[in-house]
Amino acid sequence: MKAFSKVEFYDRVLWKNYLAVIGIVGTIVTLISFFVTAEDIDRFSTKQLVAFLVAGLVLIFSVMWYSANHRKHAVKMINNTIVRIAEGDIFELLERDPDKRIGELSVIGANDFYDTLVDDRIVARKTLHGQYIERIRKAGKLKQLENTIEQDALLNKPEHRQCVPGRQAGRKVRYPLGSVVEFENYVLTAFTKFDEDNKAYLSAEEYVGFWMRFWKNIDEIYAGRTLNIPLMGAGITRFRDGKPSKQELLEVMLWTLKISGFHNTYPDGKINIVIYRSDVKDIDFYHIQHNLSLE
Repeated sequence: MKAFSKVEFYDRVLWKNYLAVIGIVGTIVTLISFFVTAEDIDRFSTKQLVAFLVAGLVLIFSVMWYSANHRKHAVKMINNTIVRIAEGDIFELLERDPDKRIGELSVIGANDFYDTLVDDRIVARKTLHGQYIERIRKAGKLKQLENTIEQDALLNKPEHRQCVPGRQAGRKVRYPLGSVVEFENYVLTAFTKFDEDNKAYLSAEEYVGFWMRFWKNIDEIYAGRTLNIPLMGAGITRFRDGKPSKQELLEVMLWTLKISGFHNTYPDGKINIVIYRSDVKDIDFYHIQHNLSLE
């Protein structure tokens, strides 16, 4: 059954939670029994009471099983930071004016050259990176963005820059994966590498390395603001050694956050992991919610 494909009938976590609920129900029934007289019990036959009890247990399990498979959000506490994973759309944030985004930072993955040429060869128009650059260009701020990329102190540490003067099109300075630069409450992060043919790629090992460096770098600039981060790698990203599932990408993201030590200690600061509507069906929110190893 497709509607119950994420969490199966015999799932151990589901049954563990179900038994915990039954324990609570049993306690409530026991307390109620103290106020029930023999006369009340005589109104029902033993068969009726058993049928009622069995029906109640089946109903509770059915509701829990259905809810587990159709869950669309999870909330974790990782390193004392609230992390909310839910359906959303980073693209909608692009439509908001910068003054309406105060107190938050939205993350956008770019290639390791931070290219700003949207021509479907260097940067594809349909990607989040491409759509962001197009909006900046239409607002007449492309030169400002390029100046920020070239002059940002954190991004342009000498050990970070790798000049590639022979590159035919696009920018000619390459940065390490996980590098970050802020512009108008958005953070561009170097997420994919470009080969000689301007094809973006990544390996599973580099994906882990990206997140470890990202959490370290974002810690220097976030200043307690809420972070909005899409599920990186879930789109058209090429993985050299086999593409991980979207569930695996999310779990790596959360796991690296935990071991990185990054934490947002400000009262209003949190991390929102944005899952696009088309990807929700591939994410098992139930097991993310109940995975204690990610806390």
